[in-house]
Amino acid sequence: MAGLVFEEFVVGKTYRHEGSKTVTLADAIQYACMSMDPDPTYVDEEWAKKHARYGRVEVHPIYVLGLVQAMQVTELTLGTTIGNISQSDITFPNPFFPGDTIRAQTTVTGKRESKTRSDRGIVEFIHEGFNQRDELVARCVRKGMMVRRGAGILSSS
Repeated sequence: MAGLVFEEFVVGKTYRHEGSKTVTLADAIQYACMSMDPDPTYVDEEWAKKHARYGRVEVHPIYVLGLVQAMQVTELTLGTTIGNISQSDITFPNPFFPGDTIRAQTTVTGKRESKTRSDRGIVEFIHEGFNQRDELVARCVRKGMMVRRGAGILSSS
């Protein structure tokens, strides 16, 4: 499924993405180790029982944010993103634990044509992730450079 081109994004529209993922302890530990951040908060259940702020292992927040952003790709930006410009206002208002299920939504908050390249435009998104209790666990503002209709940048397949 191809993503949307610049002209198809509607400012103010919110997309609730269909997919969700239950994150296991193994997922959480693997990400923490692969990202070279094996803080015991993310990998050591016994340490976490005594020292972590919630008394249990948490899922690394950057992994959670990555999942949230990835959940929008097939619906909104697959093959139509030329590049990411920025991410800002990243927050993690509630913890996310192994065994929790993440779902995501994206709101289009702005868009403008490129000032220097007529084949692309800039779209601003708010990506939000929620756990199974509908608690907000991750949020960020992202600007993406998106292809315009008829720009000839996309492959024909």
